[in-house]
Amino acid sequence: MTGAEGSGLSEEAALAAARAHVAAAVSLTKFLIKQGDDSVRPEASRAAETAARSLLQLAAVISPDDAASPATFAMLTEDAETAAELTRMTEQVTSQERTLEEQSAAIAQLKQELADRNEAILQQERDHSAERDRLIEESQSDAARIEEQSQALDEAQEELRKLRAKSDSYAAALRERGPDAPSVLADEDLPEAALTISGVIEIARDECDRVVIPEAAPREIESLEADEKSSDWAREILRGLKALQAYAEEAEHFTGGFWEWCEHSNHPDTWNASPQKLAMSESDTVMNDGRLRRTRRFVIDTKVEPSGYKNMEAHLKIAEGGGQHIPRLYFHDDAKGRTKSMHVGLIGPHRLVPTSHS
Repeated sequence: MTGAEGSGLSEEAALAAARAHVAAAVSLTKFLIKQGDDSVRPEASRAAETAARSLLQLAAVISPDDAASPATFAMLTEDAETAAELTRMTEQVTSQERTLEEQSAAIAQLKQELADRNEAILQQERDHSAERDRLIEESQSDAARIEEQSQALDEAQEELRKLRAKSDSYAAALRERGPDAPSVLADEDLPEAALTISGVIEIARDECDRVVIPEAAPREIESLEADEKSSDWAREILRGLKALQAYAEEAEHFTGGFWEWCEHSNHPDTWNASPQKLAMSESDTVMNDGRLRRTRRFVIDTKVEPSGYKNMEAHLKIAEGGGQHIPRLYFHDDAKGRTKSMHVGLIGPHRLVPTSHS
């Protein structure tokens, strides 16, 4: 009697039942694996395991030594191995999916960390850009303040230089004349030394109320004062300014201009009316040359000329000769005009007002 007969099953019935059981388990397992549903995959794995155990139990009942059942035993064993393989496949798929899930989670975390870092970098760049803009604005503001302070310092130093020159000239004159003299301009006996050109200009600005000397009129005075003849030139410039002041005071009651006044007036402050010391106009050659004419365009009171500039031809020859370094004093006569004053356009070296022969 075979193992199948001892258990009450015929060999054919046991084989059919086992194969049907295995076939159902295999089909179900394959379907569920294909669907990839995590919630039912464990059930499929357990079904495959159950099928495998049943087949193995059946194989144990049906002996391989039974002459009537070698083929049956072989089928059962093959089906049991198939079911076991399906179980292993299910476990592998489940394991791989868990690994993929873990990797996906790790990748998602890395992406989030990367996004956070990028946002942090962008924020730092925004912060740095704002700080850079702030520093640039502060730097520009500081530079503007420094420029303003430098300009104020330059103006203060220039004013100090003028005051010192004026003070030195006054002091030199007073030392020669004594403390009781009313005015430097009222005395002919000015000191031979210590007078400076810038000093006498400031004295004239204070004491000659009919002579207007704009800030732009004195030019290259330092180069003139560096000359050994600068004291003589300072004296002559002061004499010339005194002459302009005296003429302006008498002009309304005098017939003629500055030349005629210097030539015919009995005033002690007249200027030498000679071609070597005074010119009331420039030559046609000079005034017809645009380049030369432009060098004689000077700043003037807008009451005289609305544009604030005027071509001036009349000038005092402070020193005789044709040297380019000797001083010239250009002026405009408005003593009988709206301002009742003489307007100085230039006090500076001859080279600033060149001629066709220069």
